[in-house]
Amino acid sequence: MSIDQNLVLVEVLTASGCGRCQKARSLAQETVAELNNARIQYREINVVEEIDYAVQLGVLSTPAIALNGELVFPAPPSKAKLRLAILERLEGA
Repeated sequence: MSIDQNLVLVEVLTASGCGRCQKARSLAQETVAELNNARIQYREINVVEEIDYAVQLGVLSTPAIALNGELVFPAPPSKAKLRLAILERLEGA
């Protein structure tokens, strides 16, 4: 997947039947909404439907969060850690 260098793509990798996935989804959606920056894009990925991409990222379990096509959080982070990771990538873009 090609990523615009001026954007930060936040991807939440989930699976059906995953009990913790809704919490990770909400965490990512809330963090993106609070940052309110047009350069941040949000995408949910069902690992079953996009297994090749999940394997490419190195996802071993769900939920997981990738930023700009890189698996940054193999397990849900705190909101503060996710926010910081997004902001660091915005500044570096």
